[in-house]
Amino acid sequence: MIGIIICGHGHFASGLTSALQLIMGEQENYIAVDFPKGDTNTELEKNISQAVEQLGDSESILVMSDLLSGSPFNTAIMLAMKKPNIHVIYGTNLGMLIETVMKRNNQASIEDLIETAVSTGKQQIGIFELPGDTEEDPFDE
Repeated sequence: MIGIIICGHGHFASGLTSALQLIMGEQENYIAVDFPKGDTNTELEKNISQAVEQLGDSESILVMSDLLSGSPFNTAIMLAMKKPNIHVIYGTNLGMLIETVMKRNNQASIEDLIETAVSTGKQQIGIFELPGDTEEDPFDE
């Protein structure tokens, strides 16, 4: 089974994991790595490396981070450069996490997981508009 590590600033990872578990229950081969205020990059590197070690039996590991170029992302890509079975994506949101975990649980390939994550992540961004709301905003000029 493909391992999943979610990481991000503050308690991003544990927060999304809490929501994921509420919706889908506890997940196997899944680890959340937070980067709380006060932790150093050295501590973050140690924590992500430990997560990779814990998922060592996985055929591949997908690291889902919060931001492009943030410390969690940068740390993950440094590991990915050393280990070709580690793949890193960024911009993680709850919708893409749920879809990716569901697909992973159905034995999808790492390539399918990456495609699902990116596609779903993009689809989860939008603006809600009331149907038939054509009234002009009195504040627009």
